[in-house]
Amino acid sequence: MAIDLRRIDAIGEIAASQYVEKGLVVANIGYPSRELYSLCDRPNIFYMLGSMGLASSIGLGLALVQKRRQTVVIDGDGSVLMNLGTLASIGNFAPKNFHLIIIDNHVHGSTGNQRGLTSMNTDLLKIATGAGVKHALRVKTRKQLKTLLKEHRLPTVLIIDCAPFNAPVPVIPVPAIEIKKRFMQHLENLN
Repeated sequence: MAIDLRRIDAIGEIAASQYVEKGLVVANIGYPSRELYSLCDRPNIFYMLGSMGLASSIGLGLALVQKRRQTVVIDGDGSVLMNLGTLASIGNFAPKNFHLIIIDNHVHGSTGNQRGLTSMNTDLLKIATGAGVKHALRVKTRKQLKTLLKEHRLPTVLIIDCAPFNAPVPVIPVPAIEIKKRFMQHLENLN
């Protein structure tokens, strides 16, 4: 069965959801952030611009202190593999408002689509459940993803199989310090 989703398609579905409209979002460095920015820029989105592998850790910390808000992390397979220890923390400490969405395109998309470990023997779903994540799921179609988002049934860890593809989107023009300031201002306005 051919993969019917590209990362930008999956991010587009996520961007159109209540999770992004009303929640808090941390987007992984590189193309995931760039694609999300091109589709839906909001002050409640924290774009990672320089810390590969740490989106899930930042998002977990955010969810732990902002318990009334759904927190979604949009991450990539390569970044999650750089910080596997966070899956153990998620498996043991993630609150119900935390959702790690791993876009698994089986390549290192932001550096030229080099073959990734998930295209070989590495299975992120098994790693997540082995780390203690009780509600982890893999989806392979846009229809499955839309259903989860529409019915507000995101698991703690959601892995979305995607075809390798980098949308022709520009680099985010907002300086990192401005992204941080506007995100922090958004958090202050919530209280």
